[in-house]
Amino acid sequence: MDYTLFPTIPVFLERSSLDHSWGFRLQGGIDYRLPLSIKKVVSNSPAHNKLFPGDGIASIDGQDTSSMKHEDAENILRNSLRLQLVLRRGQLTTIRPSKPAVKFGSGPATPISSALNNTTTANNYRRF
Repeated sequence: MDYTLFPTIPVFLERSSLDHSWGFRLQGGIDYRLPLSIKKVVSNSPAHNKLFPGDGIASIDGQDTSSMKHEDAENILRNSLRLQLVLRRGQLTTIRPSKPAVKFGSGPATPISSALNNTTTANNYRRF
């Protein structure tokens, strides 16, 4: 898809300290084979009423995001007090899982076999 068809919107965000959250969730990246975009925005945050779910991120502080990994984008966001973003408004819909998350319990305890203890069997064969 040609993402250049979407209008770009410059957005400036600022926060008082690195301890404060920007107030949005990021999704995508070249390692996920999806363009970087906004997944969720928290109310009463620096991103509130400036970013919206589904906004594509064309650049972060002048760096093109088309070949940026998710972790690299997170590091830029995490270590900045001021952000200059260029967004493509409404570029993507947010990704939602089609199935509910699977919660794995502790389950029954599995007994430790003699093979793990490197012991011999009844007919004196050694197990490894």
